[in-house]
Amino acid sequence: MLELLESRRAHYLLAALLRIAASDRPVSGKALAEQMRCPRRYLEPDLQALTAAGVLESRRGAGGGYRLAMNPHRVSLELILRCMDAREPPLPDDGGPLLAQVARPVLDALRQTCREALAAVTLADCLDRAQAAGLLDRAGSAPNFSI
Repeated sequence: MLELLESRRAHYLLAALLRIAASDRPVSGKALAEQMRCPRRYLEPDLQALTAAGVLESRRGAGGGYRLAMNPHRVSLELILRCMDAREPPLPDDGGPLLAQVARPVLDALRQTCREALAAVTLADCLDRAQAAGLLDRAGSAPNFSI
């Protein structure tokens, strides 16, 4: 999961999610690709993974596109990366005592610390930053999920 933090994919997806979150109507994949200046199919697998996870909802046809299905305060960066992450099979346990007793526990603890830090930052936090910097032109208001 952590390698995704450095990936172009994660950067583009977070920027696309900010566009979606700031819009008051669905945003098409085509419009996102144009705004992000990337191929149309580049974002689709990750947008579909977020749709399958219930973060986004998607509608086809005229007036269709992507919109948030969750409150942006509940969408953490950890959740976004988890949806993107193609899970690798677990490491075999036959790596010897250094792997089992030192390397794996140290790396697992670091991974957990990073996940907790990512879970503390939400899409709403990023949206606030983008809006404060005036970077979301003509975005409309974000959906109000409050009860």
